Amino acid sequence: MQLDFFTVISNLSGLFILIAVGYLAVKLKVVSPESSIEFSSMLLKITLPCTIFISLVQRPYDTTFIHDSAIMFVEGLIIFSALLYLGRYTAKLIRVPEGCRGVWASSVAFGNSGFMGFPMALALFGVDGLALAVILNITFNMTFYTLAALEISRDNPNHNAEKINMKSIIFSNINFSTVLSLIFYFGRIRVPVEVARPISYLSGITTPLSMMLIGMALAKTSKASEFFTDLHAWTSALFSLIIFPIAVSMIFKFFRWGGNPLISSVIILVMAMPAATVTPVLCEMYHGNLSFAAKIMFIQNLLAVVTIPLVCLTI
Repeated sequence: MQLDFFTVISNLSGLFILIAVGYLAVKLKVVSPESSIEFSSMLLKITLPCTIFISLVQRPYDTTFIHDSAIMFVEGLIIFSALLYLGRYTAKLIRVPEGCRGVWASSVAFGNSGFMGFPMALALFGVDGLALAVILNITFNMTFYTLAALEISRDNPNHNAEKINMKSIIFSNINFSTVLSLIFYFGRIRVPVEVARPISYLSGITTPLSMMLIGMALAKTSKASEFFTDLHAWTSALFSLIIFPIAVSMIFKFFRWGGNPLISSVIILVMAMPAATVTPVLCEMYHGNLSFAAKIMFIQNLLAVVTIPLVCLTI
């Protein structure tokens, strides 16, 4: 599936303008930096679950989508797991210091599938792309909050794998909405228009809010000049935003596994996103290297403005 360069730029430019709006809103003191906490909570607990739910239940029932979902699920598990451990090996190879390797590996393996991946998939591929991105996000949650959490915890010499709170991971609003949407879709349960309409309204908030939150997070970064001096934050961006996505894109094209080309396109798009915004959250939970994670987030989000359109041209 070849994307036109100007189509990519046109769709992505509006999203990055929203990031700039969030950045300026904090810098100009329209909103306080602390307000991003409440906005993030609303996104994760209300609008994003609504987006996930409505993206599936409004789809016409299609056995092809069931087949595509199964392929996406399997490929997602394989790719996320493989990239994480390939990232760990690469971190050792390029001599990322001990105490940083777990964060480095997690940042190159897991892109921002929710906050950025969903809006990007919707903008470039429509509701079909968004629906597949939702399926891919299931495998993201399964691997990120377990395997990546273990990697990040290993950066702390006193790590304890038993600290991982599986209950909060499994019973999150996002997972609940995903399971509920799958039940409604495969059970062919119709949602009354009186219910579907307000859910759609809430879903419409997700894209602008998620983009603005990224800008707000960047605006809260103090002493930004220090974030440009860490070589390994730059290498994480190189592998996360360019090398790994393009390598996987070439593998998909070389092997030509068949099926819906939208599957590989969505996977590559999600891989091209900057590091998952919840990476610093895991660092706080499991005593990983939070300062290094912040540097990675800063560098990758800035460079993504240029790298995402370039990677999209390989899809």
